[in-house]
Amino acid sequence: MLYPPAGYIIPKQRPKIKDMPMKRWLVFGWSVVIVLGLVRCVPGGGTSTGSQQIVCSLDAFVPNYAREVQKLLRWEQFPVRVYFERDAHYSPVWQTIALQGFDQWIEVFNPHIRYEVVDDPAQAQITVRFNPANADGRVDFEYYPSSGVLVKAEMTIGVRGNNTTDIRSVAAHEFGHALGISGHSTDPADMMYPTYVSNVPLQLTQRDINTLKTAYCHLFTNRGVSRGVPSETPVRGTIRCECGRP
Repeated sequence: MLYPPAGYIIPKQRPKIKDMPMKRWLVFGWSVVIVLGLVRCVPGGGTSTGSQQIVCSLDAFVPNYAREVQKLLRWEQFPVRVYFERDAHYSPVWQTIALQGFDQWIEVFNPHIRYEVVDDPAQAQITVRFNPANADGRVDFEYYPSSGVLVKAEMTIGVRGNNTTDIRSVAAHEFGHALGISGHSTDPADMMYPTYVSNVPLQLTQRDINTLKTAYCHLFTNRGVSRGVPSETPVRGTIRCECGRP
């Protein structure tokens, strides 16, 4: 997730793209807290029907930062279904910008990794919300611990400041988490580095691409998968990043 320091003014109305002001700032300090697996089991839970664990060398696609992240998770099938919650903060403009961020990944990985937008929340695997109170991002997710297979994810995209470039960048970064990169890169050049310069578009690097390919190596190599635990309860995780000036 990305979490810039305070400084933007919350808009009174949902914006039009042409009215979005541009503002420049730089995040200098950051700390990361990742909570995975130890958080809690999901009440009521569910069972896996044969989720499979991918066996793949972390060096299959280099350069990458697979060793720097807490876990690499994956969706079992594509397209993954994305729903934008129609609450009081929803804006079709923001949805369009967010999808532009998502598409940075899809342009590289299609047809192996894809999404489709659905109108029924009951069909959603990834639910997206907008938050005008801040300009950060967050992803909460559930997954089977033995296989790393994702069950669902909930994404929050901060839109305070109405900066089109920043909203797109936050959406792209959070979609990387939602696809399975449950951690951050230590290289400021990477999309999945936890801080960024406002109004400077984030771009995927080869390290970003290779890290996600490592999570889905069975789609890009002839390697097989091993069986996971046939009946287990998914656990919930959160990617949380706190950034600010030292």
